[in-house]
Amino acid sequence: MISRQFFKSSIIYSLVGALPYTTGVILIPFFTSRLTPEQFGVNALYLTFMYFVQVLSTFGLDTYIGINYFDHKNDKRRLREFVGTVLMVLIVIATLMFFLLMLSGNAIFHLIFNESTAMQFFPFGMITVCSALFNGIFKSYSSLLINQQRPERFFWLNISNFVFTLGASLSLLYLFPYTLYGPIIGRLVPAVISGLLSLFLILKEFGIAFRRNFLHGIWTFCAPMVVYAIMVWIVNYIDRYIIVHFMVNPAFVGIFDTAVKLTLGIDLLQIGLANTIHPKVYNIWKDGNLHESTPEVNRYYNGLTAITLLVIPIVVIAIPLLVPLVIKNQIYYQGFAFLMILTVGFATRPWYYLFMAPLFFFKKTKALPKVFLISATFQVVAGTLLVWKFGLMGAVWSNFLVKPVQALFLYFESRKIFRFRMNNWKIFYLPLIFIVVVIICQFFTNEKNLLWFASGQLVLSVALVFLTYRKELAILFSQFLRK
Repeated sequence: MISRQFFKSSIIYSLVGALPYTTGVILIPFFTSRLTPEQFGVNALYLTFMYFVQVLSTFGLDTYIGINYFDHKNDKRRLREFVGTVLMVLIVIATLMFFLLMLSGNAIFHLIFNESTAMQFFPFGMITVCSALFNGIFKSYSSLLINQQRPERFFWLNISNFVFTLGASLSLLYLFPYTLYGPIIGRLVPAVISGLLSLFLILKEFGIAFRRNFLHGIWTFCAPMVVYAIMVWIVNYIDRYIIVHFMVNPAFVGIFDTAVKLTLGIDLLQIGLANTIHPKVYNIWKDGNLHESTPEVNRYYNGLTAITLLVIPIVVIAIPLLVPLVIKNQIYYQGFAFLMILTVGFATRPWYYLFMAPLFFFKKTKALPKVFLISATFQVVAGTLLVWKFGLMGAVWSNFLVKPVQALFLYFESRKIFRFRMNNWKIFYLPLIFIVVVIICQFFTNEKNLLWFASGQLVLSVALVFLTYRKELAILFSQFLRK
């Protein structure tokens, strides 16, 4: 049975861990009132550029340090050498990335953006690079804390980042309205503080070391990981660049990016739950030397599916009701038409985490570049064709379609090393029924009846989850009453 401590950790990792990312959502009302729609779209492009640099500078070490912690956790000396070596490699790569982009960044921006005056590498591009480098250290330490199962320190580190981000961004935004100082320098300040604090805490606990015998393992794991991460970046963010290419005006990027950010809560909830689930799953597999599914492990992913199906329609209902209270510029309300398709794709994400876990645990990361190269290619081709033909709605459909494509090809690779035995109704058929219903509803939905259709979907998801998990819910309820 899932423990009370698991629920406590889930709340911390899901909600608190999401804060550094959800600041973008919290700041939307302020940015939309103090930036033009064009500036808002340009800021979204700089933000995605920051994520790309972060992928390159961390070189997959943020994942590597967390996953491989389990191999050294019982030997303190070995663990200190391992963490110290990873930190040294991380610092060296970040330093090289800084000087490389300082010399070549201007030429790269001219090539990508066709010398557009809206996107300049100096100063905002270079500031964005610095933010990415410090965020890489912060993210790597956060990953280590998750796998150490230290939710309290994780809580305070992420809360601090959240507070500094809001404070710096809002102060600069109101001091320099209708400029990019607020959003861009507002990201630099918390990144530097959190990165330096993470560096201090790592050095205090583990020190710094360099052991050449770790380098082969780092390269073997991380080289495929960084290729994989680049492909993931393409899947998640290339649509912004396709939109600005075909539709020219960055304001359209802002409209689409706002709609995506408003649905980001579902993704962040799933990431937090997955980050809580996977250490539990890895311990079960390691202790039992398992290469196949067990009912105990399946229970975690079944629960993730049930929670997702309940949250999706709630988000679709809440956004049109709450957003007009804080965002007054009605140009961004165009994104409400995209909500049902943008959110229903998350119904397939439990498959993604289920099939991804064995590849990470058994260190078969060489399969990831192949899987995500296919996904990235699909996203570029589908996104280009659909945006060219249907505009922003085309980007929405490609955003939805790529999610099950990712899960499918992860399954093809993962089943080579792991035997999956699951309750197909709970993990597959239940979300598929919900997805089909939502897609059918989309063709009859408009701004006047959106809430009615979303309410009907909520009733459907509650009914499906209750009928599927009525026995488990009865057990939980009876335990609650006894306590």
